[in-house]
Amino acid sequence: MIIRIQRYLFPLAFFLMLVLNAQTHAAPKTHVVRLTNIEFRPNKLEVAVGDTVTFINKDLFKHDVYIVHTANPNDIYKMATNLLPGASLNIAITEKALFSVYCTIHGGMRGKITSTGSFDLTEEEKKLAAAKKIIPPIVKTGEALFWGKAQCHQCHQVGERGDGTRGPNLSDIGLRATIRASKLNLSSATEYLVQSILDPPAYIVESYTNDMATVYQEPIDLNAEEIKAIITYLQSQSGEVDTWTIDIDEDKLATVPAMNPFEKGDTARGQVLFQDAGCPSCHTVGEKESVSPGPDLTAIGAYRNWTWLAESILNPNAEIGSNWHYATLHVKPPKKSFRSEVTVQGFVRENSDEEVKIESSNRTVKSFPANRVISLDVSDVSKMPTNYSEILTFQQVSDLIAFLRSLKEPKKTASISTLK
Repeated sequence: MIIRIQRYLFPLAFFLMLVLNAQTHAAPKTHVVRLTNIEFRPNKLEVAVGDTVTFINKDLFKHDVYIVHTANPNDIYKMATNLLPGASLNIAITEKALFSVYCTIHGGMRGKITSTGSFDLTEEEKKLAAAKKIIPPIVKTGEALFWGKAQCHQCHQVGERGDGTRGPNLSDIGLRATIRASKLNLSSATEYLVQSILDPPAYIVESYTNDMATVYQEPIDLNAEEIKAIITYLQSQSGEVDTWTIDIDEDKLATVPAMNPFEKGDTARGQVLFQDAGCPSCHTVGEKESVSPGPDLTAIGAYRNWTWLAESILNPNAEIGSNWHYATLHVKPPKKSFRSEVTVQGFVRENSDEEVKIESSNRTVKSFPANRVISLDVSDVSKMPTNYSEILTFQQVSDLIAFLRSLKEPKKTASISTLK
């Protein structure tokens, strides 16, 4: 009996050994990560050593892919590689590690790839990272300015913090500035950050517009030391804080602003005109939300000067915020409908290869799967009326600008999204 059992056990053990060996040496896999709607999808990916990750740009503008070791961001695994719309990139995973993936163009666009089976650093790696992270007091000053007097948060988020979406997300900007400086032939990340504040038109991030406030003039009026503090705060976002390399051009800050021809406006008359013209139907001021979606003007006077306000009223097509492009969407109707297509109009809230989201006039966001979309026609004309230069007198424009400049108090309940 014992001999018979052994006769069956040996083939079984051999079979199990073959199965385990096959699992250990499984064929390499190819994983796909789509770059869409300024996101990596998926943004967490578990792979095995030997696998390949294919990145495909599904957006209508350029991205890049930059991979570092999470335990040491200075240890680059794949230098930033540009991906034009529709282009792809194959990257082989050749070691057991946890990787962080960034687009150095668009902040907040990040992901993780692990071949260790975990998306967390070991306790030892966490301690080493914490020991290296020493934050000078000036960074705290810069942080307070960024989220306070400087009003940077009106247009920018830092990761998930804040509501501003008119400008790029500044998550990891300290790290990304190094790569961007190299592409722009600048001497350092610090030079790029200084340029971004003092000369923002020098480089416009993909999919955004040239619309940053002149922070060293009214109404913000930052001085050199305040700008320096803000730059250290930006450096601290995944970069190295180095105050010695920050060189602020004092002559630039002394530039005399243009004379304001609308200076003699009357605030009270402007407030009446704002109401009578129906502006609150699309623009929120204070706690009462507008019926239709439009830029929130609650604290607009705290960070926009008369030049920007006048242009927004008299020539709203000059700069249209990235979140305020009006569009007409043609979609296939539900199967039971007799119509050939359905038309939806509103502001684009998402346009990816998965779905399209449109915010309509009653603030309802409607979502449509990509396979139902026939076409999406985005207008290059602002939804705001363009005839105010014809129907308003010079004095009325002055009064309206005076009222908007007086709006400097933020909401009590929440931070605002200030998009043109």
